[in-house]
Amino acid sequence: MKNDADTPANLTGTKVILRVPVRPKVSHNTSAKPARLHARAVKRILDRKSGTLVGWLYEWNTGELVPRWKGAARADVIYV
Repeated sequence: MKNDADTPANLTGTKVILRVPVRPKVSHNTSAKPARLHARAVKRILDRKSGTLVGWLYEWNTGELVPRWKGAARADVIYV
């Protein structure tokens, strides 16, 4: 004679929880941001009063825009 526990009708409502270990993602790049590899000058930076060239605005491969000054950094400038 079969046991009542062996029939599927008596197994309704039973929960089985399986724990699966999570593998860490392997990344060759240790930083979250991509590395700056190359840049190109996209604009010139001019002094607003005199109009002289004081630097260039570079766009890096990461999308960052970074000024490169000929001398000291200036505050009153225009980008052309």
